[in-house]
Amino acid sequence: MLELLLGRSQETITDAVLSRAAAPRGSAHHLVIVPEQYSHETERRLCERGGDRVSEYAEVLTFSRLAHRVFQECGGSARPVLDRGGRLLLMFLAVNRLSPELQIFARAGKKASFLSSLIATADECKSYCISPDLLLEAGEAAGAETGRRLRELGLILGAYDALTAQRAEDPRDRLTRLAETLRHADYLWDKRVFLFGFTDFTPQERQVLGALLRQSRSVTVGLRCDTLEQTGLPLFDPTRRTALALLELARDNSVAMTFDTLPDPDGPWDLRALEAGLFAAAPEGAERPAEHIWLHRAGDPYEELSLAAEEMLRLVREEGYRFRDFTLCARSLEEWGGRMESVLRRYDIPVFLSQMDDILQKPVLTLLTAALDAVSGGYEYDDMFRYLKTDLTGITRQERDRLENYVLCWDIRGSRWSSDAPGRWHPGGYGQRWSDGDFAAVEELDALRRRVVAPLETLRKTGTGTGAELARAVFRFLEEIDLPDCLSRRTAELAEAGELREAEEYR
Repeated sequence: MLELLLGRSQETITDAVLSRAAAPRGSAHHLVIVPEQYSHETERRLCERGGDRVSEYAEVLTFSRLAHRVFQECGGSARPVLDRGGRLLLMFLAVNRLSPELQIFARAGKKASFLSSLIATADECKSYCISPDLLLEAGEAAGAETGRRLRELGLILGAYDALTAQRAEDPRDRLTRLAETLRHADYLWDKRVFLFGFTDFTPQERQVLGALLRQSRSVTVGLRCDTLEQTGLPLFDPTRRTALALLELARDNSVAMTFDTLPDPDGPWDLRALEAGLFAAAPEGAERPAEHIWLHRAGDPYEELSLAAEEMLRLVREEGYRFRDFTLCARSLEEWGGRMESVLRRYDIPVFLSQMDDILQKPVLTLLTAALDAVSGGYEYDDMFRYLKTDLTGITRQERDRLENYVLCWDIRGSRWSSDAPGRWHPGGYGQRWSDGDFAAVEELDALRRRVVAPLETLRKTGTGTGAELARAVFRFLEEIDLPDCLSRRTAELAEAGELREAEEYR
C-alpha cells in the first residue's frame, strides 16, 4: 500500500513520518529512507522518538545504503565498484578505441576535462534511464550535426558500459541493479518503508520505488505540498508533480493508495500568517500589528548586515541568547558570503557559511591540474596561463603579463616553449625594427620562458610508470617550483590583510 502524507511544513512531515516509523507493529521491520544529507540527523531524531530499543525494528538508510544492504543479504556485494579514477580511465579507453569512428569528439578525447564531462553526461543518462541505444535512435532521428553528436555519444557510452561490464561496476548502475534484485528477492516481504525529505525522484529511483511498492508491506512518503489540486500554491508545484507521479506508479503496480493532509504547524499567529500568505496570489491582510516580524529598510547591503549584527549582539548581551541560536539567510551566498564574513568579523560574531567550495577551483589544485594539462597537451596557451595565473609559480605578475603578451603575439606553443634555441622574435611583433632595448627585452623574455618551462619539462619527461612513481614525480615538480615557500608567503600576506579564512585555507 502507498500512503502519502502532505503538509506545508517540513517539520510537521518529519514528525508524522518518524512517529509512524518509531511505533513497533508486530514483527515488521521499518526502513526509513532519506537523502544523504539528512541521514545522521534522522537517525538521532528516530532514536529520540523511539527510545533505546528502536534500532531493533527500525533503521535509517539512503538509496545507496539500501543497495549495499540488499546486496549483502541477497548477493552481489563482492562485485568491485569503480572509483572516479577508474571511471576516467575506462572512459578514456572507450573513446580511444572508438577514435577511428569519431569525428566531433575525436580530438577532445584525450583531455581530462572532456572525459569528466562525458562521465557527468553518463551519470545524467543513467539517472534518467537513457540507454546508449536510445541515444543512437535519437541520433538517427535528428539531423546533421546534432544527430552526429548524439550518435557518437551513444557509441562512447555503449563502449564504456561494455568495459564496465568486463571489469567493475559503475556506481551509477547500482540503483538499476537494486531495482532488478528487489523484483526477484524476498528482502522486503516483512518490511514497512518510510520516505521523506525528497522533492522529486529520478526515473532510476522510481524503478526502486516500484519494487518497494510491489514487495513491501507498505510505503509511506512524506511530501511538502499543500494539496494535490492544481489550484494550490505554485511554490509546491514540483512536489505536487512528484505526488501525482507516485500515485500513478501505485496504479501501474496495482497497489492500494491513500493520502492524508497534515495540519499546519502551531506557532505565533504572525509567523503563520506570513507563511500562508508569502507566496499566495491574494494574501489576506492582518488585523493587528505583527509581534515577531520586523521590517527594516537599509541604504545598502552593509547597512543591512550591520543592523542584523547589532540585533544579534543585543540579544546575546541582554537576553541570554548564544550565537549558535541565530541563522542569517541571504538570497545568494556567492554574492553575500564575503560581505557577511567582513561585517560580522567587525562585530566579533563567529560565523559559519553553509556552502560548499569546489576544491578543484582552489589555486593549488588549479596549479596542479593546469600543469598536468600543459605537459600532456603540448603547452597550449590556455593551460600554460591557467597555471601561471595561480601566482604560485615563482614569477611576478608583471613578468607573467609581459610573457603573456609575447606568447600571444607570436603564438608560442608546443616545442617553441621547450626549445633550447635562443629567442628570435621581436617583442613588438612582426616587421618591427630591432633596437638594443628590443634585444635586451627578448633576452629577458627568453630567460623567463626557460625558467617557467624547466620544471614542466622535467615532469613531461617522466614518462609512464607505476602510480607511485608518477605521484613522486608530481611531488618533485611541486618542490621544484618551490610551492611550500609560495604557500607560506601567501598565508602571511592574507593574514596581514585580514583575510583569515583564505589564509587558513592556504595554511
